[in-house]
Order: sequence, then C-alpha cells, then structure tokens
Amino acid sequence: MHLLLSTIALRPYVFVFLASFLFISIVNFGLRTTLLFMLFTYIVAFTCEWSSVHNGFPFGLYHYVAATRDREIWIAGVPFFDSLSFTFLAFASYTLALLICAPLHRDGVDLRLLDTRALRRAPRVWLMAALFMTMVDWVVDPLSVLGDRWFLGRIFWYDPPGPHFGVPISNYLGWYFVAAISIAIFQSLDSRLNGGGAKPCGALPNLPSRALLGPALYFGIVGFGITMLFHVGAPTIAWASVFVYLPFLTLIVHIVTRAGSYGDADAIAHHLADFPYDAGVAETRSLPGASLTPGASPGLGEAGERLQGVRR
Repeated sequence: MHLLLSTIALRPYVFVFLASFLFISIVNFGLRTTLLFMLFTYIVAFTCEWSSVHNGFPFGLYHYVAATRDREIWIAGVPFFDSLSFTFLAFASYTLALLICAPLHRDGVDLRLLDTRALRRAPRVWLMAALFMTMVDWVVDPLSVLGDRWFLGRIFWYDPPGPHFGVPISNYLGWYFVAAISIAIFQSLDSRLNGGGAKPCGALPNLPSRALLGPALYFGIVGFGITMLFHVGAPTIAWASVFVYLPFLTLIVHIVTRAGSYGDADAIAHHLADFPYDAGVAETRSLPGASLTPGASPGLGEAGERLQGVRR
C-alpha cells in the first residue's frame, strides 16, 4: 500500500489521464470493453517493455534506473505503472481517428458521431489511430529522457541514444507496433461485446458532446507534454512539437466546423441501425433540407422515412 500511494505521488499525471480514460471509455463503449481493454493492453505493453529492456525488441534497447525502486512498484525489472499509459493513449488515439473518419451530427452544443460498427473496425481507423498514438510519443519520449530536469527524475536511458533528441527511431517503430496491437484489441472487444444493438453497461448515450471527450483527452496529453518541455528548459523540442501538432490541430478544427463533415438522414439511419439506443440522434428534429450543417438537424423527407423504418 505504501508503494502504491508513493507511485501515485510520483506519477500523478498518469492517474489523472487514467481516470479520464476510464470515465470517457465507459460512457462511450461500456464497462466490460473498457476493463478488458485495459487488462489486455497492459499485458501487451508490459511484455514489450520487458522484452526491450532485455533484448531490445520492439522499442530498442534501454535500461531502467533503479532510483525509484523504493518509491513505486516494480515487476521483473520494469516499473509496474509505466505500461499503464499505453491504455489511455491507445484509446484517445482511436477516438480521434473515429472523429476524423465518421460523419458528425450536432444539435446545439451536443456533438455526436454517426459512426457504424463497420467504421469502428475499419482498417483505416486502425492504422490512423496507431499513427496518432505514435505521434504522442514524439513529444512524450524526448520529455521522459529529460526526467532528471523535473519531478519524474531520471528513470531510464537508451543504449545508445538515438537521433531524435536522444530517442532512437526503433522506439517509434516499436510504438507503432504496440499501438496497432492495442487498437486492434479494442476494435475486437467492441465488436464482440457491444453487438446486437443493446446499450453497453455503464454507457451514457445522452451525455452531451461525448464524441469530443476522447479527442480532448488526446490533446490534453499532448498539451501536458509540450508544457513540461517548456517548463524544463527544452524549448527546441517543445517548438518542434508545436510545429508538428499545429497543422494537425488545424485539420481537426476544420473537420468539426466544416458543413460537409455533417451527415444526412441516411447517415443517421445507418448509425441508428447499429446503435438504436443513441436517443439524442433518434430524436432529431425535422427541418427543411436533407443535409446537416453545424448546429442544425437534418430534414427527413424520403430519407427520413427510411430512418423511421430503421427505428421501427
């Protein structure tokens, strides 16, 4: 218990992000999917970290410094909670990929995705999400290498250091490998456990703008990393990270605010065919016209009749 409390004190940001992930994932995908995903992804990430420490695969060879052995839980030469970050990073990256790929629906401040089961498990969402997760490490790992400059402390070192601010390229290839496995696990769990149209246990489909919660977690993690880079006196790495993410953030804002990103009544019908419990979309108002624009709901007309048929 002492080591557990000490671990929380040593890595408070990890537990803030973890608690956010648990809430966001449960209200969107349900309790079973969330807990099993966290368990399986942790096992994958921990196994890969253990392998890298001992033989260099898949992240490249690195070594943990035993300075925190009396301050946090260690297992088999690896800090127990180091692998925990892979769970919320993979989840946040997956939700961001869905936001980019799925048609949107907005009624006032309530933004929803008109996703389908086919889209949730689509290869393009999978590969895109794995890339987004790797992009986070472009910020996080150079910061972690500088752990001696902030409260985390120096906990590991690469053998040998790499060309990207001390981080080897093999580390990012390894991150993509682990991200691809983790997100595939989530897609499989969601497909198997949340099929049949029943509302998942713990899900809150009427929570306003729940489609933005996962992407907000993603950019919160990135923002924390960039802020810490400035704080520890690494402006070169910080500005490099800003210039990587500024066009990316601009693209996200463009997608959310572009009228063409919003689905029509057919998109709503396809969404409700897979997720009939999404009452906020089902109660769409009838307005003239057949397409959605930000802040408006679609007109029904002929497409709306098909929608009503799906709902019946």
